[in-house]
Amino acid sequence: MRATPLPDQVLLPRSRWRELGVSTNRLSSDEFVRPLPGLLTPRRAPASFQAVAASLQRTVVPGAVLSHTTAAVLYGVPVPVDADNGVGLLVKLRDPQDGRHRLSLLAPRNDPDAPPLADLCLDGPNHPALELRLPHLHCRIPPGPRAKAGQHVTVHRLTVGRTRRWNGLVLSAPPDLLLELATTLERDEVVIALDHFLGPHSAFGPTSREAMRQAFEPFRDRPGFRALTSALADAREGAESPGETRTRLLVLRAGSPEPTPNLRVPDPDSGTTRRIDNAYASLLIGVEYDGDIHRSKQAWREEHARRDSLESAGWTLRRLTAADIRRPSRFLSALRRSVLAAGAPAPPVSNWKGATGRALSRPRPRPGPRPRSRPGHGPLAGTPSLPPPPLAAEDL
Repeated sequence: MRATPLPDQVLLPRSRWRELGVSTNRLSSDEFVRPLPGLLTPRRAPASFQAVAASLQRTVVPGAVLSHTTAAVLYGVPVPVDADNGVGLLVKLRDPQDGRHRLSLLAPRNDPDAPPLADLCLDGPNHPALELRLPHLHCRIPPGPRAKAGQHVTVHRLTVGRTRRWNGLVLSAPPDLLLELATTLERDEVVIALDHFLGPHSAFGPTSREAMRQAFEPFRDRPGFRALTSALADAREGAESPGETRTRLLVLRAGSPEPTPNLRVPDPDSGTTRRIDNAYASLLIGVEYDGDIHRSKQAWREEHARRDSLESAGWTLRRLTAADIRRPSRFLSALRRSVLAAGAPAPPVSNWKGATGRALSRPRPRPGPRPRSRPGHGPLAGTPSLPPPPLAAEDL
């Protein structure tokens, strides 16, 4: 007898799969994965991350608000690649139901021989460069009785906060989300999230640091406020990627002046306006971060031409990668030589040699004691419920 074919990218309870003719043995096999209690999806073509999140707040923990890194990735906010079992690595795939692209449960395979993602069309789940991930999800509910949602979910019992409806889901509003991230992520990662909301790629449009500061004022007596406002001091308007933010923080900690994020300069050959990730305009020196996850042949060729034209116009471009962020001595020494050659003072090499240099590459911890947390509960578990401050239109 031929086995019942499985529909792609769906999440159904066991009873529904049985109604579709799928045997109990198949449901218990490696052919399926269970991201939430009682709900299964085919391993070959799993449901979208959005579908799992929707089931969490509508069925598993009714009325829960999606929060922390779960809300962040749904908003498009960058989160650390090692957070919550790779939730920040998930890629978008086309949903067979409506043709829209949504976050999948698939992430780049940790395999140097896998084909580059950017060189192939990601219209379906059967991609040799992708592997299944079951990321850890977060949601919040008011203080009260316990709520369990399985091993892949943390249910935070938090004070009432602002929410925003987003693509049919209820998420922590952006200011509240940033406070949640400030209680769980290292300082640099919070700066990256803040830079995202300040930058042009935010789903809500760019905002200002002053608007953010005002949006955070209602949190003054809440855990995480100090960490959040401390990170805001390092955030800047204009950054467009986590790599750009990490680069800016690195050169500042090494003793260099603050560069201008994404300085716009004319391209002498194309007649267009180009951007330099972090620039010292008076010295004609640019610092550019090279990411490689989405690198394609076409993108490499265009970038090569852009840089060649800018260098012909007098710009010196110093480049670094993720390896240089972790071990910055080579890059910082090269940048120092370029600054000295331009006739400007530069920080001493001792600022990044030995243990000093290794410290530059380590994430900055949050200020103050870390809030306690237990599995299934949030860092504010058991705190009294307070009425949420109003969410004004200008709040991010």
